[in-house]
Amino acid sequence: MKHNFHERKANRIDHAKKQAKKNEELSDSLFEKASKMASIVPMGQPILVGHHSEKSDRNYRNKIHNTFGKAFEAEDKAKYYHDKAETIESNDAISSDDPEALAKLKDKLASLQKSQDFMKAANQCLRKKDKEGFLKLEMATEGMWGELNCPNNFGFPHYKFSNNSAEIRRIKDRIVQLQKIQALETKEIRIGDSTIVINVEANRVQILFNSIPPEEMRKKLKLNGFRWSPTQGVWQRHITNYAIYIAKQLLTV
Repeated sequence: MKHNFHERKANRIDHAKKQAKKNEELSDSLFEKASKMASIVPMGQPILVGHHSEKSDRNYRNKIHNTFGKAFEAEDKAKYYHDKAETIESNDAISSDDPEALAKLKDKLASLQKSQDFMKAANQCLRKKDKEGFLKLEMATEGMWGELNCPNNFGFPHYKFSNNSAEIRRIKDRIVQLQKIQALETKEIRIGDSTIVINVEANRVQILFNSIPPEEMRKKLKLNGFRWSPTQGVWQRHITNYAIYIAKQLLTV
């Protein structure tokens, strides 16, 4: 959650790396075991059908086959966890749990707006055939002038502006929402025997029941984005006005 965002991210990376190493070691061990088992069987030796050894021979060869299979499964798991660790480390998406989220979003917005202004100014220079003016733009380069000044690829296309504008609107909306959340105060709302906690420090809307809720209620909670947190002992989801509204609806129906 928000108060231990970096710690949780580091723990997730560490867990994925440990799982990758564990499965790599398991794969190597199983592959070595299967290879030793297979070395006992003479090369090209067929199963002697009808011989008293047929059943035990088939079972032994199946064990070799299954052990190799488990080795390859562990190898696949090791790759999965290795890729997972890299994905978590390289993920530059801005989480609302990040204590620096608002500052990062504002920086991203400024960068997007700067790109939008540059593309507009660049296209104006291209239409005027003003190379000198183009190269005075902060983000312009000689190579970029050549790439953009082509008959089949002239200037920045319309979709670049549309996509950038859409991202600017999205980031602006996120900034507004985060500012609203930061303006909230942690408080509890009692409804019947249950309690809704608007936990601003944790960035969660939490529901505390006085006992395990019935299966139907648990299904509704999951359908509405609430997940059980064993460490907190609550059902929770990220804070939004909608999440607060849904929590109240679930407890008053």
